[in-house]
This record gives sequence, C-alpha cells and structure tokens, in this order.
Amino acid sequence: MDLDPEHNQLKWGRDKATMSEKVIEIFENEGWVSLGNSRNYDFMHFQAARL
Repeated sequence: MDLDPEHNQLKWGRDKATMSEKVIEIFENEGWVSLGNSRNYDFMHFQAARL
C-alpha cells in the first residue's frame, strides 16, 4: 500500500519524506512493516509481510 507518493518518493530518506510518525505508528501497531522505519526510504510504503 502506498500513501501520499507526492510527498514520499521511493528513495527519499527521513530528511525529505513527510510521512506522519503517527500514521507509521498506527500501521506498525497493527502488524504492518514500514520500509521508512526499517530502511530509511520509501516512507509511503507499508506491507503486511515480514522483511
């Protein structure tokens, strides 16, 4: 699932991406994986599979 791609391009790191930490926290609390938090890029991408 990709969220807000205009503000969270694929290779943007934490210094440029604008994904809300609250949104990331909500998804992670439900078992989703945030590539932004795990790899510091692609903050719009969440997946329901293990890395």
